[in-house]
Amino acid sequence: MSLRARPVVSIVIPAYNAAAFLGEQLEALADQDVDFPFEVLVCDNGSNDDTASIVRAFVNRMPNLRLVDASSRRGASAARNIGAGAATASLLLFCDADDVVGAGWTRALHDALADAPFVAGIVEHKLLNPGREWDYGWDRPTFHDPALPQLPACGSNNMGVRADVFAAVDGFDESLFAGEDLDFSWRVQLAGNRLVDAPSAVVHYRKRAGILAAIRQARAKGAGTRVLTHRYALVRAAYARQVAPQVAAPVAVPAKGAHRLAGALDRLGRLPRKALEVLRNPVSITPYLAALAFRWGYRRENVDGVAQLPVPRRLPTA
Repeated sequence: MSLRARPVVSIVIPAYNAAAFLGEQLEALADQDVDFPFEVLVCDNGSNDDTASIVRAFVNRMPNLRLVDASSRRGASAARNIGAGAATASLLLFCDADDVVGAGWTRALHDALADAPFVAGIVEHKLLNPGREWDYGWDRPTFHDPALPQLPACGSNNMGVRADVFAAVDGFDESLFAGEDLDFSWRVQLAGNRLVDAPSAVVHYRKRAGILAAIRQARAKGAGTRVLTHRYALVRAAYARQVAPQVAAPVAVPAKGAHRLAGALDRLGRLPRKALEVLRNPVSITPYLAALAFRWGYRRENVDGVAQLPVPRRLPTA
């Protein structure tokens, strides 16, 4: 197989000041054991560190590695879109500069795309985060979000999509700086394409360093979720109208005050265990603070001027 053969797969990596970790990701991609040509596009979103130098250092080992100037528009979504526009293959795989793909990642997503137009792999949380292994419930290829619970979504750091499908929905929404992967997932499905799990495609996820960074990230995600909740309100309502009302025998419902009391007592009962956990490992307070920051971001985000997506003629089923 010629190393200069036309790539079957284009791997798109958005990068901004990624020099500290990019080498690990490129090392993992250089070691992928596949029998088809693939290209790797590192899409530099205006870095002022040694990101470009790291890429150039791998070119001899990876002849189909390219450094793409993605500085004309800001944000990871813009970098991904610019990379997709520069890609030459019919299959697009997306991963992030600070994570590390598993040994069979490229092969797994490539094979999955033979049977489905849009696929997602597993995110593993332990390898790169000793002492911070929590996963926020995000340990499967796809998940459901309250902004549009009827359809699955996936993260942009471990997904594959056919290039024609990507182009048909105009890629990632560059106006979104959080939740853009959920938005992309739903728009692809609302356009009539399935999202399928590819559990053998593993990406080792690297968490943000430091509690403050995790709080900022959680707050941004909360704000993004608020925007998506508003954006998909009409679609969500259309799904709700499809559900036939079911007549059931009346059920005794405890008073609202009783619910609140039970919840408060439950939280109080768990407090000693949580306090002991934090004393043993102070950084373990991060998920609790992140949850508060997420709610703060959600409540404070202004959605004035955010357009709501129209309902498609046919609503897909998960």
